[in-house]
Amino acid sequence: MMPLRFLARSAPQAAVRLTHYSTRTSFRPVVQNLFRQPRIQATRAFSTSFACRDDISQELAAKLSKEIQLETEENDTVTQSESNIKDFISQNPHWEIIDNEGEQEIVLKRKYEDEDITVSFSVVDFNTPMMEGEEDDAYMDEEDEFEAAQSGGASMKGVVNQGRTSGGNFKVAPEDNVAPGDREEMRDAEDELDGQPAFPANVNLLIQRRGKGALRVNLIADNGIFTIQSVTHLPASISAKDSVDLLRDTPEMEKLYTGPPFQQLDEDVQSLFEQYLDARGINTALALFVPDYIDVKEQKEYTAWLSRVKEFVD
Repeated sequence: MMPLRFLARSAPQAAVRLTHYSTRTSFRPVVQNLFRQPRIQATRAFSTSFACRDDISQELAAKLSKEIQLETEENDTVTQSESNIKDFISQNPHWEIIDNEGEQEIVLKRKYEDEDITVSFSVVDFNTPMMEGEEDDAYMDEEDEFEAAQSGGASMKGVVNQGRTSGGNFKVAPEDNVAPGDREEMRDAEDELDGQPAFPANVNLLIQRRGKGALRVNLIADNGIFTIQSVTHLPASISAKDSVDLLRDTPEMEKLYTGPPFQQLDEDVQSLFEQYLDARGINTALALFVPDYIDVKEQKEYTAWLSRVKEFVD
């Protein structure tokens, strides 16, 4: 009896084990095939994408090479600007120029009596377009200046006969009725300006005195003229920091009272403040130097940027 019971109990277990083994054996290739197939497809897709990306990289690198070639060719405007920069440096040796390659900020420093003077400006202004309203205002200002020269007694290059009437106005001779752009003298003046960079540049000025803090002045340099926007006094506790940091718009600087808009001050105060800055070298020469330097600096940085990007993608 025992052998039969043993066989009866053992047979189903053996069958189950055999069936289980057969199922695992037959299922394994199916599972393996299911996993192998996607891996092969994924590899093929990656290979195709890589080849496509490499072609685009080469095309981009070739295009950048052409841009570099174009930008490094002789440029009359930059050449004139470089000449102007050399003249300024030779005539103003008291200014130290701090210009780090790859950075967009330029810093000038000098000493004046017991004062440390720092000026900063950026190449960002080169690519900042003038707003449409500002262009219209600039055009109207030019027309007003010309009309003032004809009727108000102002001195202007291109006005041929400068005799005055009994009322103080200019005598306008027949030849003066010719449009200014048609006069040889005016054309020469326009030709001189054609090669000059013409864009307003934001300039930040810091004048520090030991124990008295500092004055931070925001200006705009445009066509050889500095226009004061605001004047902020920094307490002595702040002015001990690095001068360049004091010219940046940090949260600490933004908390300080910047004073009223400069144009709202008494006219005598405005005039004396302009003379105060002029004595410290914030004058026409510097106002002309700033856009020239931005012009040259931006060209060099742009060419270097093209080279670095090309090297990266090549």
